[in-house]
Amino acid sequence: MRRSRGFTLIELLVVIAIIAVLIALLLPAVQAAREAARRSQCVNNLKQLGLGVHNYISSQEVLPPSGGWNGTLSGVSNNVQQYQSMKVRLLPFMEQQSLFNAVNFSFGICSINTGSDPTYTSATLVATRLSMFMCPSDQNPGNTGTGWAGSAFVISSSGTPYQGYIGVGNYFNNLGTNRNYNGGYMTGPAWFLGGHSQIGVVVSLASITDGTSNTAMFSEAVKGYSGAYKSVLGANWYASDGWNWNLHTNDLGDNQACQAGGPNSGKGWDYKGEYWMYHDSGRGGGYTHTIIPNGLSCACCSPWESRTAASSAHPGGVNVLMLDGTVKFIKTSVNYVTWLATGTMNGNETVSGDAL
Repeated sequence: MRRSRGFTLIELLVVIAIIAVLIALLLPAVQAAREAARRSQCVNNLKQLGLGVHNYISSQEVLPPSGGWNGTLSGVSNNVQQYQSMKVRLLPFMEQQSLFNAVNFSFGICSINTGSDPTYTSATLVATRLSMFMCPSDQNPGNTGTGWAGSAFVISSSGTPYQGYIGVGNYFNNLGTNRNYNGGYMTGPAWFLGGHSQIGVVVSLASITDGTSNTAMFSEAVKGYSGAYKSVLGANWYASDGWNWNLHTNDLGDNQACQAGGPNSGKGWDYKGEYWMYHDSGRGGGYTHTIIPNGLSCACCSPWESRTAASSAHPGGVNVLMLDGTVKFIKTSVNYVTWLATGTMNGNETVSGDAL
């Protein structure tokens, strides 16, 4: 009888080696394709925000407010502050009318202090995660703790903690540059309701004298997290320069001070992106063009005044929604003067088409 010839051990090892080489060659291509798909989804999310902004403008004839500062209502015993972010105002224009109906604007996001924790009067809003406010490339879960300062997540005056996740997010509206170098006024397409230095000042399309195609409206930032992702996503690290309002004498000096670091340089800040519905800078409100893309954010004065950098998990840069509705991928190596210019709405700067 004839015996069938099998594979030798050497032949088998050669075949396995060839398969391993093919996998090694194909894996980067597969990963690149997946990242391209995630980046495309991120671009689409920003475009949806752009549509929401323009639908709001068509309805109200002004840009949506970035939040509200010290908006105490008469006849209410507790200090009510209108802390809703710009994204809250955009909900009805992004097919989220039912969620918008759950917002109690009479009391803001948090209004009653129970010890060191606020009571959330819009608990449904605070606990809701929306995929359209989250970049799929950022796999960092963000702050998955129980809430404010790592304390109990309180949703009622009875002090009942809410067991669940808080609504993290990745997209922030442009506040411009350091407003303290501009008489307290924000240089980006942003304005605040009540009790702020810009009280009575609103921003409409007529205010955008630099042109909508040259003015940034929204960008992205990786979520903060002080645990395992701290070393993975270096762009979410936070520097501190003594909590000074004026770090130097101009925006360039601010950026240099932040990138040089401070007493808390390299420290994770898990509040970043913690609440998409909250107006504080970096938490869920705005970012600034004082800091270079993917640079170290810098804490000063208060979270609302912090210099929060645009950052992303996309290699080499960040997605930026311009006010005309287009989305541009701006490289980390962008010229600093050009980056500043895209952050202002009426700075009279000239930005060439090939500068971004």
